[in-house]
Amino acid sequence: QIPENDPSKECCCGRLVRNHSFDDLRKKSLNTNNENADIPNPPKEFKRIHTTTVPVTIYGTLKSNGSIDCKYVRIDYQSQMESIYDLLVKDCGCTKPALILSIYGGAKYFTMTEKMEKEIIRGIIDAAAMSNAWILTTGINNGVSKLIGEGISHYRLLKDNPNKICCIGLTKWGTINESARLKLKHMTKGYPPELWRRAISHGNDDTDETIARNHTHCILFDDGKLSGYLNDEQRSALVKHAMEDKRGGHECYGVTIIVEGGKNTIEVLQHDIKENRPIVFIENSGRLADVFASLINQTTDAKTDEQFIPSDEVVRKALTDFFPSLDEDDITEITTRIQEILDKKNRHLLNVFRMDRDKSITETIFKAICTMKNKQNEINYSSNEKGQQYAKDDDILLDLASQWNYFDRALPILKKRQQNINNNEKFKEKYMPCYKKVFKDSLSKNHPVFVEYFLNAAFDPLKLFGIQPVEEKRHEALIKLYEDTCKEITTSNRSYIQELFGQSGAETITTLDRKLNKFIGSFMGPIYSIEYNTCAKRICIDLTNHVCSCCITAIDLCTSKSNRVSSEHSNDTQPQDQQNETKNLLEKNKLLRDLFLFSVFMDMPEMAKILLIHQQSRICAALIASAIFKRYSKKSITFDLKEKFQIQADDFGKYAADFINDCYKYNKRSACELLLRQIPLFGNITCMQIAISSENIQLVGTACFDQTLTQIWYNKLSMKNNQTSTRPSQFLSIITFGALAPWIIPYRKKKTNMQDISLSTKGINYYADKESTKNEFKKYWTRFCYFHASPFIRMCYHFISYIWFLLVFSYMMLYHLDSPDTLGIPHWTEIYVIITVSTMFCGEILKLIHEYNYRMLEQWGSRGSALLTVLTNIFYIAPYLLFYLGLIFRYSGYDDNIFTAGRIIWAFDLELWYLGSLRFVVALKSVGPKLFMLKNMLRDLAAFFYMIFIAIAAYGVVSRALIFYQQIPFTGSDIFRSIFYEPYWFIYGDVSDKDLLDQIISNGTQSLVAEATATHVLLAFHMLFINILILNLLIAVFTDTIDKVKENTEFYWRCQRYSFIREYFEQPPCAYPPLIIVPHIILLIRYIFSKPCGQEIEENDDTSKAIILLHNFKMISATATTREHWDEFENAATLNCARSNVEKSTKNDLLLSDDDHSHSITSMNEYDPHFVTKSLQWMMNAMVRVKMNDRNEPPPSLTSISTGDSDVPI
Repeated sequence: QIPENDPSKECCCGRLVRNHSFDDLRKKSLNTNNENADIPNPPKEFKRIHTTTVPVTIYGTLKSNGSIDCKYVRIDYQSQMESIYDLLVKDCGCTKPALILSIYGGAKYFTMTEKMEKEIIRGIIDAAAMSNAWILTTGINNGVSKLIGEGISHYRLLKDNPNKICCIGLTKWGTINESARLKLKHMTKGYPPELWRRAISHGNDDTDETIARNHTHCILFDDGKLSGYLNDEQRSALVKHAMEDKRGGHECYGVTIIVEGGKNTIEVLQHDIKENRPIVFIENSGRLADVFASLINQTTDAKTDEQFIPSDEVVRKALTDFFPSLDEDDITEITTRIQEILDKKNRHLLNVFRMDRDKSITETIFKAICTMKNKQNEINYSSNEKGQQYAKDDDILLDLASQWNYFDRALPILKKRQQNINNNEKFKEKYMPCYKKVFKDSLSKNHPVFVEYFLNAAFDPLKLFGIQPVEEKRHEALIKLYEDTCKEITTSNRSYIQELFGQSGAETITTLDRKLNKFIGSFMGPIYSIEYNTCAKRICIDLTNHVCSCCITAIDLCTSKSNRVSSEHSNDTQPQDQQNETKNLLEKNKLLRDLFLFSVFMDMPEMAKILLIHQQSRICAALIASAIFKRYSKKSITFDLKEKFQIQADDFGKYAADFINDCYKYNKRSACELLLRQIPLFGNITCMQIAISSENIQLVGTACFDQTLTQIWYNKLSMKNNQTSTRPSQFLSIITFGALAPWIIPYRKKKTNMQDISLSTKGINYYADKESTKNEFKKYWTRFCYFHASPFIRMCYHFISYIWFLLVFSYMMLYHLDSPDTLGIPHWTEIYVIITVSTMFCGEILKLIHEYNYRMLEQWGSRGSALLTVLTNIFYIAPYLLFYLGLIFRYSGYDDNIFTAGRIIWAFDLELWYLGSLRFVVALKSVGPKLFMLKNMLRDLAAFFYMIFIAIAAYGVVSRALIFYQQIPFTGSDIFRSIFYEPYWFIYGDVSDKDLLDQIISNGTQSLVAEATATHVLLAFHMLFINILILNLLIAVFTDTIDKVKENTEFYWRCQRYSFIREYFEQPPCAYPPLIIVPHIILLIRYIFSKPCGQEIEENDDTSKAIILLHNFKMISATATTREHWDEFENAATLNCARSNVEKSTKNDLLLSDDDHSHSITSMNEYDPHFVTKSLQWMMNAMVRVKMNDRNEPPPSLTSISTGDSDVPI
């Protein structure tokens, strides 16, 4: 017997009695056997009578290596699992788990290959991060538990905004070593210091186990014993309670993953089998997992998919191979337990993951859940109940697949349902609630493949959104989508979108119009609300987005309380059913447009590529995406984001170029119309506008773009006028002011075999009308007007008038600019010059007003801001400023000095007017790009001004200080002339200082000679630095600039040509100075008389009669039929290209996530052939409607298609 006061007295719990965790008062109150310590052989079984209940006093947070610390708590091992579950749910933000992954198996001395380790960690983290999952482990810092913790820690560290993964460790308080227990007590706030005693087991046999700090939670179950490991009852009870919690429609699945594992792991399997939970064995991970993987493979017939129970010999052999240290008794016991687990009724719960066979562990987990649910339904439900339960389970599995972005397993369910829908449309309504949720979640979480399936399966996007074809409802759903996506962004790797698009996202629908104005340009009209289409609010928005942000308060003041949404009025008289169908189609197209813009703004390029296929105007949509990504690239502050967005912009720019090339290949005439047509769906912009604004090299470089400009350049004149042989007839027509043109100039002829299109006269219409054959005068007058309406002819007359203006201005400056010493009438040349400049100035103002009214502002924002654009165009503003400044000096007094100042200003002004005549060479392809070279060279020269100024100032000050000490008067003119002006001419070889220095050295005193000699040395160095280094560096920079321009000569010339042609097309008749005063007076009179009649000009009304003399550089359809023709042609011509481009870009990475934790998916060719046949039939019908082909005739030769000119094939 051990004496009662012996310090080595041992309790039956394994502790020394003196090291119990209870204080003296509690120890006295224990209802225990007082004689127990005196018994030589105390009972092995530890019963509840040997313990007492105490408050939870050990809890806190352990610092981890990652961004999230580990929360721990010590509780009674007999605690109710419901309380533990509720505690975990509350700590996880009251979010219940949709999946619980129990990762059990290897503990000490557990090793695994690097490749398999990476695959397992990647799959488990993918499954947990994409769905709201919990991960359960043993919670100790070794074996598979340590591996999972380290993997989660790396995931958190390597991602900017990782999804929160809840990893819970379940272990026993007595399992961790005494040092860890003492540390947890010490870290617990308010823990009594007198209880910090060490509680070691008998014989000082302590463990080396510690808590896995990289878990989010660790629950320490205390059964009063030291050492040993926690059995599986607590884990099984926790998973069971979570799966049985159906409150609030909650559904949870439990899956156990066995990695390696020992004989104790069999208890985990038995609990899961009993509770009907699927199990996944990782093959080749070692020991128990390999035993089951080997036995499952051996006892499964691959052909018939039948299973059988392995014999004792087979099981024993497997155990001997993988557990060589087991004794005979253990093998016998384990064999029986394994055979019970491998029973046929349990085989649907057993799954094996093999790395070289299966795609991913995520797929295996999902497959295990599907198999379990299907088998469960077969067993538990009758035939009628099975259908209902199958549908319910399929909905849950579809939702889970959507969360995981795992389309492979969702596709069989969707295909099965699609067959039901094809047989009975009632099934579509039955499945629609589930489809709505999956579709919305796929949009907000950037899962494009699900969106692709629903759209390809011809689901109505309005129904998928659950909204009526009403604009207000669509706007509400769109704002909700932006809000949900912004929430998802905070948990994804795309937080940079908040900095680019805006922290607040889209608060109101009008915010989206402001974003479009900011990222695309002021030339895009509002597509969501008309309240920002008034002049005052437009100005405020443009100033805010493109000049300064301080004007945002003005926008708020101008914003009306009523949020009126834009609506399109149709003059077509249609039956009510047809009107409803048209309205539904319009709302559907608007929703697809909104989703496309949403995917671009939220940086979902793969989603945008899929939605691009379903756009009504794919060319314009691709250009808009390219423009937004280019703006994102400019706004990004990191190099990788700049490069990423630039690549995406180039991709969509290439798509647009491919689309227009395909259209041009099928029908050149219609392709040119697509570039010019006004697109109401995208704010009445044209493809040309956005291509010029975003400097899209790919589309501007197409043959269609150049051909379109040529068509407008000659307007209703024949394309033959581009030939050299027509130059004499053009010259005769011009010098006779068009009198001979109707007889000697070739005109377009109306095509009789061409489908008619109806175009507004306020826009572009270069097609010839049917000429009158009876009335010769009417025919003559029509051709006379056509001649003067051509931008080419207008340019010629403008050039002649401009040259005449320069001659008169020069003659006045040379001979008739006398001092106004008398009140005599000025010479007629001076009067002519004043009138001409004034009319040209009025023309420039009218041009700006016209551009702003018609939203032809694509070149205003091409440099990033309107202010920068104005500053770069200062060269065009300066001549007017100098002219009127000189005019003020000319007539402000009779002083000769003032008159001389005015004369000097006009002289410089005349120089600028001469340089302004260079703009006419834009029409010449051989010379036009040289102007852009000159512009860039001036920009490079400005950067050298500072270096040259420093060199000149350094030499001027030092040399004058040495040789002209106290000789230079301290006046501005003398200092400038002596210090800066004279050294400036050294650049051109006029070195006047050399002779002066030589003279001083020959005749000067000793001190002067020394100073002159030093200045000689300084002069030599200055000449070397300026004339050799800086000037040659400037030449090298000029050469580099010229080389860069040469690489894109065609692009720069076409951009200049676009601006040049647009300017002359939009001019009113007789817009040549000084005759331009005539159309100005007419416009003023019409504007004045339109006000009393209440004919206010609506900015979105491009055919307003108030500006009848001004044309819009857009092709505007006059009827809905023409718009439908354009839409059908573009859809038919670009559909194949759109799909092939998307398939190429998404073949390998359509489902790639933000990091490398992703897997490839099924390609488009796995879809139901019914969809492909239906799509091909739709394409053939569309081709017939737009007359791309005739079923009764062989396909046309592409080279014989005309552009509308009967004389010249293109």
